[in-house]
Amino acid sequence: MDTLQNPRNTEWLAPEEMHEQSKRWFSELSFIKDEQQFLNNLIQSFSIKPIEVKEFALINDFKMAIAENQHRLIPILKQVQKHRNQLEIMLDSVNQHEMEKAYKKTHENLYRKLNKYFLDYRTVKERGFAKLTHILKNTKKIALGNPEYRLSSTEQPKMPKPDFGEE
Repeated sequence: MDTLQNPRNTEWLAPEEMHEQSKRWFSELSFIKDEQQFLNNLIQSFSIKPIEVKEFALINDFKMAIAENQHRLIPILKQVQKHRNQLEIMLDSVNQHEMEKAYKKTHENLYRKLNKYFLDYRTVKERGFAKLTHILKNTKKIALGNPEYRLSSTEQPKMPKPDFGEE
């Protein structure tokens, strides 16, 4: 997530560079959206196992942090998409100085907003994985299946030959 550049350079960025940067933002945000779904599924798998109340609270904290982050993601994703769609202002041959200036200002604001969002999301993941790791280390290992089950020989016991009275 190191695609962000210093916002002071925005005024000097070429339209093509701003376009590439906003494409990377959109790609990273889309990836995060998918990753959040994966994390929710991972959290769900933890909550179906027998765990203590304290550990359940840790998982629930992580789940709530992901949900809050998802709530922030959708509007940002829409803003980046809208910003990408408005790039035509910068690429057309019409001299629209005020609109171009506004576009660059929006790009700079998005830079700041995305920088904060990416840092916040990374922190949520780091803390969440630390909690899940703690739970994994502290929960007892549960044997899958029946631990008393023993494999028996696959050979059939030899049956005595029937005696039909022939000697």
